[in-house]
Amino acid sequence: MNQEKEQFKNNLKKVAAEQGSRQAISYEDLFNPRFMQKNTSFVSIDVFVKELGAKSFPDIDYLDKKIVDQFVKKETKFNSWEEMQQRAINEYMTSLF
Repeated sequence: MNQEKEQFKNNLKKVAAEQGSRQAISYEDLFNPRFMQKNTSFVSIDVFVKELGAKSFPDIDYLDKKIVDQFVKKETKFNSWEEMQQRAINEYMTSLF
């Protein structure tokens, strides 16, 4: 298991080096339709954002954290917005290998 973790870490470093000065990953790539349909009751991140009551994805940061977490817990497989974001990042990074 430690060898797998070390390999994963090395792969992440390699991707980071290759990305260099590239633009950041978009939220649409992280929360792609496949991820959303598998883990939520929504077909896309845009529908999720609207149902949450935000005008746009960045506006989620301005909403009350407790309200966002309650919504996520009710409408997704996750217990919090943080957990949902982390899973999206993990799945995205895994898909690169």
